[in-house]
Amino acid sequence: MLDERNDMNKFRQKRRRKTLLVRSAVFLAVMVGLILVAANWRKLIEPLKDAALNPGEGGFPVTLPGSTQYVMGELGENFYLLTDTYLYTYNAVGAELSGIQHGFQRAASSSNDRRVLVYDKNGMDFKMFSRTSELFSKTMEDTVVFAEMGNVERCAAVTTSSRYSNYLYIFNGEGKQIFRWASPDEKIMRVEFGNNDDSVFVTVLGESGGDLRTSVMRFDVGNAESEIWKTYLSSDLPLSLERCEDGIYVVTSGGAFLLDELTGVITAQTAFTRQVTGVTETDGMRAVLFHDAASNGDIAVAYGDGLSAAAAITPSGVTAFDVCAGRMYILEGTKLLAFNSMMEGVKTYDLDDVYSDVKIMNNCAYLLGYNTVQRVEL
Repeated sequence: MLDERNDMNKFRQKRRRKTLLVRSAVFLAVMVGLILVAANWRKLIEPLKDAALNPGEGGFPVTLPGSTQYVMGELGENFYLLTDTYLYTYNAVGAELSGIQHGFQRAASSSNDRRVLVYDKNGMDFKMFSRTSELFSKTMEDTVVFAEMGNVERCAAVTTSSRYSNYLYIFNGEGKQIFRWASPDEKIMRVEFGNNDDSVFVTVLGESGGDLRTSVMRFDVGNAESEIWKTYLSSDLPLSLERCEDGIYVVTSGGAFLLDELTGVITAQTAFTRQVTGVTETDGMRAVLFHDAASNGDIAVAYGDGLSAAAAITPSGVTAFDVCAGRMYILEGTKLLAFNSMMEGVKTYDLDDVYSDVKIMNNCAYLLGYNTVQRVEL
């Protein structure tokens, strides 16, 4: 009997220890979960706040708020208007999501799918916004030359410096500085984030022997000691910088270049013989707008594999243009013209008014007018 009682006591003690271990593991898992939720509360609550909005039915045309100037930008499936005093955000059906006063004298912006970065050009401040609220603000020690939004939540700010040509700062989604690089004697002209915002590409403009020198550099955000690579391009002014699936795409006043993202090696290039007047981001098609001296008008050129000129058109007048899903859209008076990658006209849309800008989003054209934003389904 004594042996049986001892065996039963051992069994009960073992079961209590097992129960205690299970409870401890559950408690530890709950505590870790709470810590993770607390650390990422802003990221988790932001989509829920947006989803809880009841902005109304909306509808187009959207009547613009009173202002002396407007800039229209993309915000995922939504769009925003930046005025001299406010940042307004709208959903895809034209309902206003928010109107927030930014307080800047010379406001400029950059955006991705979920965030808008607004900065005071030649001022010292910038602010980060979601679709519905201000997330954080920063005051720099030097004047902000320009700022750039990343692909996820990081952002970059380029400032002047009394000791260097420029400073490049990178901040995380909470406004904490995580990277700084001082450019000794070259001006920082463009900044583009890599995949997941872990790297950053920079075009710089310097001088050597009286000649301009445009170069592209890559930095990894976790290493501010030196660049990963640096590639000299030409003595022309850099106009655009973009990271694409096939490499780093750079357009200068004298030509276009494609660089390998990992090594910086130039894999393709082309030279221009005309003055560049417009460049759009690549989305299934690369197109550059030039001034045609012979006709004193415009010429749009599409570039194919190896940056070879594939096709060209000479529209009668270009107010604005955009590229989306392998098509180019040209705003021309009261018409919106659509072309395929071979510059063949595929459709003409008759508009109800004259507009100053166009953004192609969600298979729709969003058109900025004098006092309205109109939407045309494509």
